[in-house]
Amino acid sequence: MDAMNVDLTVVKAGDSIIIRMPSTNSKFVCIKADTTISLGKFGSFMANELIGKPFGNTYEIEKGGTIRPHKQAGFDGAEITEANNQEIVDNPDAQKLSFEEIEALKKQSLAGDVSAQEIISSLTENNESFAKKTEFSKSKYIQRKQRKFMKSFVPLEATVYNVCDYFFGVNPGKIRGIRNDTLSQVLSLANVYSKARVLAVDDGQGLLISALLSRIADGGMVFGVHDGDVGNYDVLRYMNFSPECKDRLRTLPWAKLYHKMEPFAEVLSENPTDQERTGFARRQRGHAKLSENIDTLNRGEFDALVISTNYNLLSVIRKLVPFLGGSRMLVVYDQSKEALTEAYAQLRESPEFLNVQLTESWLREYQVLPNRTHPLMNMSGGGGFILSAIHLAPST
Repeated sequence: MDAMNVDLTVVKAGDSIIIRMPSTNSKFVCIKADTTISLGKFGSFMANELIGKPFGNTYEIEKGGTIRPHKQAGFDGAEITEANNQEIVDNPDAQKLSFEEIEALKKQSLAGDVSAQEIISSLTENNESFAKKTEFSKSKYIQRKQRKFMKSFVPLEATVYNVCDYFFGVNPGKIRGIRNDTLSQVLSLANVYSKARVLAVDDGQGLLISALLSRIADGGMVFGVHDGDVGNYDVLRYMNFSPECKDRLRTLPWAKLYHKMEPFAEVLSENPTDQERTGFARRQRGHAKLSENIDTLNRGEFDALVISTNYNLLSVIRKLVPFLGGSRMLVVYDQSKEALTEAYAQLRESPEFLNVQLTESWLREYQVLPNRTHPLMNMSGGGGFILSAIHLAPST
């Protein structure tokens, strides 16, 4: 995609990527050449080893900080047998290896002298209950041990989907609890296309802004309205966007929404120092950029208005709807239905809006394996609510 300055198949130096570890925990890593990437108990490796490698593959960390592709083994093709677990008793004595022997194996694994697969094999061979288990129970047992001992990882590209999934799992409050499926509905309802001009309010630290920018190409623009002098769009730094893509983002503080710009009247003093020249040039550029952004907003006729805010929704909608074009979409996301109901009632009664809808996102994830397809035991309880409406052009 034009927005992404990144090879879509391999890791490159300077990329921000997500590394998923055997424990299913993930972490963000910036790939810098000639540095070491540490994954805690799962080991460490040289960043140069990963540069040029494809995303999505599983890599095992070897002694010396090298990595190699690793094929995950398991019992996914296990057949149903008459075996059952009714004779198995949860007894720690079933494991013949002592605590000291297991700890010694762990230390050897950290030193790179013993592979994780060798540890797992030792545990299964010395477990009296293992042979009595069903094939499915054996699979679960091995997967638990792999999550604990395997020194492997999966590099994931920093796409909007993966970044949203990462923050939803690690810190959902940072992105205002928006889930992947909800974010996709917001983008779809807003009808964001390559040359769209989108007006946005994003108090979720830039995830919504990032998602909008990922769909915008040359001729399009995302205009963010934010608190303070500088918008808190922290998620943007993880996205590997090209400079051209970042230039399509324009921002304006709430305090400058109805500000009238005066010509830049500051005059540089005679015989200025280098510091004074630098400061003067910086203020001049800031004045010109602010003036340009205000003019862009005042031209209006934006193709969509997308809102995710902590402020009162009705007040935000009333301030920004005048800049929205006719027959264009208003889309508002919030974690709670109560925050949207007042705005929903007002929009239903307003002659300016058509097809006003308040919907809830619902998602059920499934494990899909032979003879073991079922909903996951733990999953998200809610993905938020979306208020959407079509803004009608004012009558002339």
